Amino acid sequence: MLESNINGENLMIPRRFGGDAIIYNISTLPEVSVIISELMGEHCKVNIWFEFALAYYRLKRYNDFQKILEEGIMFGKEENKGENSDLLKLHDAITSYQILCGCKETEKTKRSQHFSKAMEHLNHGDEIFKYDENHLLQRGFYLLYEGQKLDHAEAQFKFITNTNEGNIPALIGYACVLYNKKEYNKSLQFFKKALKICPKSPTYVRLGIGYCLLKLGYVKKARIAFERVLELEENNSYALTALAVINFSENTLESTTAGAKKLIKSWKNDNNNVLTALELSDFLFLRENYEKSEKYCKVALNLSESPALKSRSHYLVGRCHHQKGQIDLAIKHYNIAISFSKSELINPFFGLGQLYAKKKEFEKAIEYFEKILINIPDNLNLKKALIMMYIRSPGKDSDTQNKRISLVKQYFSELLVGENLIDPLLVVEHARFIEKTNVSLALKEISRIISIYKESGNNFIPIELLNNYGVYLFKNNVYTEANTIFSECFSRLKMEHFKKSPYIDSLELTLTFNTARVKEELGYTDKAIALYKQLLKLKPNYFEANIRLGKIAEKCSNYKLASNYYQEVITRDPHNIEALSSLGYLYMKKKNFLEAQKKFESILKLPEHKNNAYAYLALGIIWLDQLCKPNRNKEKDKENVSRAFDMFNKVLKHHPKNAYAGNCIGVLLTFIGNYEEARECFAEVRENLFNDKGPWLNLAYVYGMLKNYLNAIQMYKATIEKFGLGNDPDILIALGCMYWKKEDYSNAMECMIQTVNIDPLNLYAKYNLAKIYTKIGLKIIESSNYSLSELDNSIDYFNESKNIFNDIYACLNNISDLKFKWKYLNVTQLIEESTICEDYLIQANSKRPEIVETEKAKEEGKKKQKEIILKLEEEKVAQMKLKESKEFERQNRLRDLRNEFLNMNKDALKVSVVEDKKKPSSKKESDKKKKTDDLDLFIVSDEEYERKNDKKKQRRKKKINRIRQIVSDEEESNDLKKQEDDTGKESFISNDDINTDNKICFSTLENETNENYKDEEFSSSSLSTSGVFGPNTDDSSNSLSN
Repeated sequence: MLESNINGENLMIPRRFGGDAIIYNISTLPEVSVIISELMGEHCKVNIWFEFALAYYRLKRYNDFQKILEEGIMFGKEENKGENSDLLKLHDAITSYQILCGCKETEKTKRSQHFSKAMEHLNHGDEIFKYDENHLLQRGFYLLYEGQKLDHAEAQFKFITNTNEGNIPALIGYACVLYNKKEYNKSLQFFKKALKICPKSPTYVRLGIGYCLLKLGYVKKARIAFERVLELEENNSYALTALAVINFSENTLESTTAGAKKLIKSWKNDNNNVLTALELSDFLFLRENYEKSEKYCKVALNLSESPALKSRSHYLVGRCHHQKGQIDLAIKHYNIAISFSKSELINPFFGLGQLYAKKKEFEKAIEYFEKILINIPDNLNLKKALIMMYIRSPGKDSDTQNKRISLVKQYFSELLVGENLIDPLLVVEHARFIEKTNVSLALKEISRIISIYKESGNNFIPIELLNNYGVYLFKNNVYTEANTIFSECFSRLKMEHFKKSPYIDSLELTLTFNTARVKEELGYTDKAIALYKQLLKLKPNYFEANIRLGKIAEKCSNYKLASNYYQEVITRDPHNIEALSSLGYLYMKKKNFLEAQKKFESILKLPEHKNNAYAYLALGIIWLDQLCKPNRNKEKDKENVSRAFDMFNKVLKHHPKNAYAGNCIGVLLTFIGNYEEARECFAEVRENLFNDKGPWLNLAYVYGMLKNYLNAIQMYKATIEKFGLGNDPDILIALGCMYWKKEDYSNAMECMIQTVNIDPLNLYAKYNLAKIYTKIGLKIIESSNYSLSELDNSIDYFNESKNIFNDIYACLNNISDLKFKWKYLNVTQLIEESTICEDYLIQANSKRPEIVETEKAKEEGKKKQKEIILKLEEEKVAQMKLKESKEFERQNRLRDLRNEFLNMNKDALKVSVVEDKKKPSSKKESDKKKKTDDLDLFIVSDEEYERKNDKKKQRRKKKINRIRQIVSDEEESNDLKKQEDDTGKESFISNDDINTDNKICFSTLENETNENYKDEEFSSSSLSTSGVFGPNTDDSSNSLSN
């Protein structure tokens, strides 16, 4: 940036009044005070001051350089002999020097002092000539280096390059601005242009070209550029560092070794190079040498001045603290890195997300991960992290929950493909996601990946995966196998225990707790207690172990010990929700509702749990329980109902799908008598809690209250079948009650008998059974018609019910404690019921003799009726046999007559057939026909003609008489048949088809014969055959008429 017009090796100071000039050799300049006094004494021009200043600069006597420039400016202003442009050069020279000093300075105060001096001289230069090219150049570099005001700096360099395309510093400055604005392609063009104009440009021009090529992805070309820099300047630290980064990216042993050597060499040559310090820190971190890594990144932090380098330095420092487990320090440095980078550096966001996830502040972690996702939407690891966060923090409001659930499903559909199907982390998270709706399916997911490991021959399954497998076995109630899995994990963990890392210790605690839970469920209570106590020795603040010890004590009805365990946790951690909830539930169990209410209200006072669903639900149940007390103050029912409704509505406000709150609201609606709304409520709850018997039973009860007994019975039966409640006395009593109200006493009796068999000491069931016996017996004796056996049954029912009432009365009188347990049984009422049964017995026994006589009369009547029926049957059989014999004879006679008739009319049945004209007829046949025709037509005499006619008439008469005889016989048989039908109510007829056919045949014969007989004098005798055999063909009729 500094230029000189000096030629040769000497500088001279001209004399003011003439004479030989004072000559100085550039390499041996005297003290600056001597030069200044001589320049002032001779009243030299400002440009001579500038030349001597450049000479001192070249000798690296920077203080002298600055002093002579400052004195020259003051002298120039006083003398005012120099031109303004010469004075501007002095100001710009000081500006340039101060900028360079400011860039090299590491202390903030000194750095700001340098830039403030530079700004002061820039302003003085503006007063002289604002648009001088060199002056604009200084302003551009000032804006570039001082505050990264890239847009203003670009305007300065752009103005210079537009007016003078050959200005090398302006081209380089413009290229630097574009590089910082990430316009690497344009920056590369300006660096190339500067190198083209001046091939002997400084090495940093080629360095800039290499950086641009590296950013654009041209790694090979970038390598060539950096190697060229090293050819020109062997120990260039920046080129060595850049080549080291390229070597590391190749990811081979040789390239990594070469890159490490270059980094070490670079640091030895220039231990103020920020980039080298950062790359060394990164390299050592990956080598797990965290102490040295932290050392170098802190050095880089002290050296760096630009926001980008400071941001990266803070990130690396934070990463080292992160790895050491120093969460607060790591968060601090990550946040500083973000403040410097202004969201351009993504890594600090990811680190913050991880740290907040570790602190279980999932909402903050989600916030940082979502910010990264905006910049890199296709990052798979980021989506995995978000899946984990969304599952652990589904959101507070319903919209957020639905959005996150849909995002989790979307990410799983994108990730669970190809090789990711066997990604243990992803499969475990998928199982965690679906376990809320289907635990068995979650177990299948884990089992699938376990089987994939085994099938691939890789028996070294990760301990974390085996642990999760055991957890899902536990949740599916497969306790024995879960115990085996946890034991295997323990044995594997002992093999790796030599590592002694915090993670191994944490895993040991988790496995100990899981094993204790399995032992607890398997019934090995002592072993479970021992493991929980061992866990507390290893980690005293492992509060889950205290709570489990409290639960075990609670199961053993040792409420005092359980309370002590819960109180111990609350003492150490007053905000422990699980301990407060467990203690509150314990108080509810002990019917100490006031203390329980205090515990749940203390949960709601915590800011982060002000909408805790469990606490509101428990408070609502406390108010609901007040309504179930028999000796309660009923005047407060309205207030208690209102409070309970308020609590349950708050649960549903924040958790709209909370089925338990809905179920409790249904109970309240039932209590106030709003059965229809209660039915709708229970129906909806049953859909959400399909595997919970409570809503099923409540819905059945509401059906009963609505007097829809059929649906109530069906619902109770379905509940018993689905949940296996066939041995539950309360359910059977409720079902029997529905049958009772439906007046189905037989089924009600079966339910009560089954209940008494299951629980013989259940006095309610016995009482109900006695009432049913009484009702069935009374129903029998009140009916109009009943048998002796039915009366005996009713007497048995009355006796049984009387005995049951007496037994219950005796039990309640002898054992005073039973009166409290069976408080709804009234002793006075039992005596009255027994007396009523006795009265019914007397009434039934008084009716017995009358019923016995009636039964005897009925038996005798039945016997007589049987005898009459037998006689009638015998007569019918005899008549039937007689009728069959007569019918057989008639059929035989008719058959004989028919045969005789057919034999008599054989000749008459012969009908001549005229053959088809188309067929040729033989000569004999034609002659024969001709002969017969001639004989018929030939008349011998009158006597002979009359004789022939008489014979024909006699034959016709005989035939007609026979036909009439057959017809008359048929009519007689029909008359006999009608008489038989009139005498008998039942008839057995055989051969119906034959008789009917014969009847039709003969009636037709009779009708047609009579008609032919009437027309006898008008037609020949052959026409009479048409009545029996049907009409003739046209040809035959023609032949006969001829």
